[in-house]
Amino acid sequence: MNRSDGKASVVTEEIASFTDNGILLKSGEELTADVIVTATGLNLRVLGDIRFEVDGQAIDFPSTFSYKAMMYSDVPNIVSTFGYINASWTLRSDLTAEYACRLINHMDTAGMRQCTPRLREEDRDMQALPWIENFSSGYIQRCTHLLPRQGNRTPWVNTQNYDLDRKMIRDGKIADDVLEFSNPVT
Repeated sequence: MNRSDGKASVVTEEIASFTDNGILLKSGEELTADVIVTATGLNLRVLGDIRFEVDGQAIDFPSTFSYKAMMYSDVPNIVSTFGYINASWTLRSDLTAEYACRLINHMDTAGMRQCTPRLREEDRDMQALPWIENFSSGYIQRCTHLLPRQGNRTPWVNTQNYDLDRKMIRDGKIADDVLEFSNPVT
């Protein structure tokens, strides 16, 4: 390749070794290179690798269902942000922050210290699906077993759709038939 033509190439193949002129691929092909950028893959740290407990019992997030893609079934008082995989990360981050503020304000007004998403009776038999579907990127595939599940009905679906989420999160009421408010302020 003529380096003065302003073009570059990307090769995604396994490297056998580095050579004086570039790299030798497992296929036997040698690529000459001025610059080599190696990428071994991102490993997500789900919820920062923090061990969470409720009443002394460790929370097993992969056994929970994701409520509105930001809270977790049977886990009180936690809201987390995981942006979109198909749009700007900040779109969902903003919705999540806005919802968290609305939730806290609602809890203050109601005089409650605890809010817990609970599966409704009709949700107990819903299909458990991967939290993110149809996304082949390695950084998600390597941690799918560590993520919560999503269901096949609202509000347990991780939509990856800003328009649907905006209506559900921004326009939906806080006190619904899923959130359980408890532990009143005394």
